[in-house]
Amino acid sequence: MKRIASYHVHTTWCDGHDSPEAMVRAAIEQNMTDIGFSAHAMWPFASEWHLSPASYGDYAAEIRSLKEKYGAEIRISRGFEADYLEGASAPDRATYSPFSPDYLIGSVHYVPAPAVFGKKSKKVEPWCVDAPAAEVARGLERAFGGDAKKAVSAYWGRVREMIEGADFDIIGHIDIPRKRNGELRFFSETESWYRREIKNTVKAAAHSGKIMEINTGAIARGIRDMIYPSLEFLNLAFEAGVPITINSDSHATDSLLCAYDQARRLALDAGYRSASFLDDGGWTSAPLDSALAD
Repeated sequence: MKRIASYHVHTTWCDGHDSPEAMVRAAIEQNMTDIGFSAHAMWPFASEWHLSPASYGDYAAEIRSLKEKYGAEIRISRGFEADYLEGASAPDRATYSPFSPDYLIGSVHYVPAPAVFGKKSKKVEPWCVDAPAAEVARGLERAFGGDAKKAVSAYWGRVREMIEGADFDIIGHIDIPRKRNGELRFFSETESWYRREIKNTVKAAAHSGKIMEINTGAIARGIRDMIYPSLEFLNLAFEAGVPITINSDSHATDSLLCAYDQARRLALDAGYRSASFLDDGGWTSAPLDSALAD
């Protein structure tokens, strides 16, 4: 059976541009077999781009209603992209169980500052690694005194903490610091310390049994050829037996299958021949050929 899915989809419930129903209708038109909604979540907190804590019940109810309305045409799943922020928020099934998610994506968007830099003793805000380039650069300076190695290493440390300590399904955009590195060039992926970080993270992922997504979302935002993770990371993940799924991280109807064939080729180049899909009984594996967009 052909399976074309994305479990990383955002709507107007958080920072997306289109409603859940518009996304479902677009997915059906594009011959997708599965769509999973993953509102940005940081329970019990929120930023301007997270689902409001007061809206969790309404969000869950709307996706449930869409399942009933369109269930004969497409498999619809309800999830959250839950932030990991040490001491504040974690993508843990026990935390989100009141909202009955079908799955959770765990992502690190914020990295806590290790110390206060500058003359003032005010608390420094975490470094947001998934932000416009100017904000990434400004946060790097404020939170880490411009020390990119310390900042990126701290990011990888938080990712491993999340993987090892939280109960969730999919690891989101695992090497996202690369997103702005092409423009800012604040670290090198060829340096030994960086390669050591990704090797250690692959080991943690393999030991956890969690699924790692291949995420095409940056391409839809105009960052050419930026698929998470890198081919080097995927090679290591395949050798370690880390399962994958292909997700678009879509925020609009026109990007639901953005660069899917490119992502599939990357997975094949790394050695993968199957991907993970969510069924009623849990996650299952299907041939990677079935992830083609056409």
